[in-house]
Amino acid sequence: MTMTGEQSFAAGNVELRVENRTLGEDGGPAVEVFADVDGAPVQVLRFDCFQRDPHYHYDPSGVNDKRDLSPDQVPDPIAWTLEQLRHHLPEMIRTAGFESTASNVDQTAVAGVLPEVESIMRGTDS
Repeated sequence: MTMTGEQSFAAGNVELRVENRTLGEDGGPAVEVFADVDGAPVQVLRFDCFQRDPHYHYDPSGVNDKRDLSPDQVPDPIAWTLEQLRHHLPEMIRTAGFESTASNVDQTAVAGVLPEVESIMRGTDS
């Protein structure tokens, strides 16, 4: 697996890290969601907007519960990811098993960095 060009965005108690990932013959933009858990940064979610196999992970560093995105139901994985980050991040972090982190998510701070996150994911940043 290769990763290129990671950029980080602090958004309240979470950090969004955006990069391009390549895994075998597949790849694309990814967003890793990190939070402080017991004094250490932990990746609580990851969204892999791959060309062939878009998917996301709950607790990728721990239980690594991977969920596939069906192209029929999610034709634009980047738009879907941004929607989850904008409106459903606390619930997703809670599902990943990080209740105290989920309770402290600042959705306004997260929404504030999403335009730049989208620009990087779509390759339109300057």
